Amino acid sequence: MALPLLVTAEPLEDARLIRAVGEIDMSTVGALRFELDIACEQVGTVLLDLSGVTFIDSTGLHLLLEASRNSSAGDWAFVLVRSSAVVQRLIEVSGTAQLLPVLDPRAEHVLA
Repeated sequence: MALPLLVTAEPLEDARLIRAVGEIDMSTVGALRFELDIACEQVGTVLLDLSGVTFIDSTGLHLLLEASRNSSAGDWAFVLVRSSAVVQRLIEVSGTAQLLPVLDPRAEHVLA
């Protein structure tokens, strides 16, 4: 059984910052999908902070790739602003880094 996923969202100028903490898998991905769907309809930029994610499976990765693909086709931007080591490892192992927009880690202090 997966641990709960806490997802919060807050406005940030003309963007929406979404933070996820916990495990992202088939049983919890719906909460993150819900916030992403709301954000992409309301703002021009969606910033996703996954620094508190302790586990992510292929379901979570699929959601990230879907959000990236949808933003390219739509009127909104999608950016991963922080990733935990677990998330970064999945992205590297899956070979999907070039498909996901990731903020330069040196710029992370802007959102601190």
